[in-house]
Amino acid sequence: MLEATISRPRTLSRRAAARMLRDELKHFERCPMCGQVIDRRDIHAVMHHLPVGHQPTPRH
Repeated sequence: MLEATISRPRTLSRRAAARMLRDELKHFERCPMCGQVIDRRDIHAVMHHLPVGHQPTPRH
């Protein structure tokens, strides 16, 4: 018979949480033409913001 053990969720210190946030924020950039924030890991968003005179991506 298998027994499952339930472990406590991992809690992060403030320093570790701040480091994770900084690591995540380095992937985002504000488009200089339309001002929208872009996730540089999303190739579709990057390609949309390349042409001059583009419109911001519609929000859902």
